[in-house]
Amino acid sequence: MSLQEVSLRSITFKQYVYKLKGYSNLLYGLIITQIMGIIFSMGGVRSSGFGFDELTIMVKGYTADLVIVFSFFWIAIIGSTIANKSYKNMEFSLVANRLSSNLSNVCFLLTCSIFAGITASLSGVLLRVIGYFTFERTQTFFEGFFIAPINLFFGMFVTILCLILLSAIGYLGGILVELNKSFIIIIPVLVIGFLRVYAEYLVGIYKYFSESPLPLFTLKILILAIILFGISVLLSSRMEVRK
Repeated sequence: MSLQEVSLRSITFKQYVYKLKGYSNLLYGLIITQIMGIIFSMGGVRSSGFGFDELTIMVKGYTADLVIVFSFFWIAIIGSTIANKSYKNMEFSLVANRLSSNLSNVCFLLTCSIFAGITASLSGVLLRVIGYFTFERTQTFFEGFFIAPINLFFGMFVTILCLILLSAIGYLGGILVELNKSFIIIIPVLVIGFLRVYAEYLVGIYKYFSESPLPLFTLKILILAIILFGISVLLSSRMEVRK
């Protein structure tokens, strides 16, 4: 028995720092994903056109929407990935328990969400800079071209919240798969089924969250994320010590 008492906080923090270094390859995946999103966005995310006589005008819009969507997929995959057995086995070189492991995973996902939210939002600025130096001035419509700082930070904050929620969903999915491998098939089938059968209901849920004032929207997202992470911790506690 050790004579030195080690607190849960210190154990969790050491695991968190360890995972920031050990899981760095996952962050490289984010960089590649966002670069792909920027490349695909170079052709314009939205386009519209109109013409009269022999004159045709094509208008293309450049936003970070595609980069953000790619980041959403990335964080959901990362959430499910760090819950699998191979990543859990990396922790057994440290003094740890199931609770500290889950808490450090949550902290790591929160860090990834913040980092991905900031870089994804700033990619919109990067696209504008590239467009500014690529296109001729007569080809650029400058109304709405420059992003107000308050709008940039607002979009960044909302993106981070959505990433946190998706990371919680992905982490719960990963825990379910570890409990029973049949969830590898069940989860995609359920998701596709809900999208096809309950599309209007899902739209209603989206409006319930998105149409709320920012403080209420933030509270709803955080409460839902905490619930999902809490369920993941409870399910994980039922797993064997080294499953």
